[in-house]
Amino acid sequence: KQWYQRRVRVARPGRQVAVFGLSNILRYISRDQGLNSLYNEADLESAAAVDETLALMDQLESGLQNLGQLLNMIAGPLKGSHYLSGDRLTIADVALCCNLLSLEANQVPNTLKSYLVKSIELTRR
Repeated sequence: KQWYQRRVRVARPGRQVAVFGLSNILRYISRDQGLNSLYNEADLESAAAVDETLALMDQLESGLQNLGQLLNMIAGPLKGSHYLSGDRLTIADVALCCNLLSLEANQVPNTLKSYLVKSIELTRR
């Protein structure tokens, strides 16, 4: 199991919160740290787009759906944009990169391979 497929305890002085699943961990961190640029719940349209993409990530993690079909569904929005949910980096992009890095190279469609390369290049700037 990947680290994010296990229950993670988030410790705060005087309390602990159990968070399970990559999508939920990313949402929690975004809320806790006030990272509205990555997940802005006040913008309902943006949050819904991110949540929709994260639902696909959850399916990818579960391994219950056809991997190739699911990856092609995820790659669809990337044909018109560098980001999965809108015109900026969100937690959906972080989740996709984490999931892609856990797969074998021959399982990842070329569209997503180039997405991953571009994403890594952006982090090095």
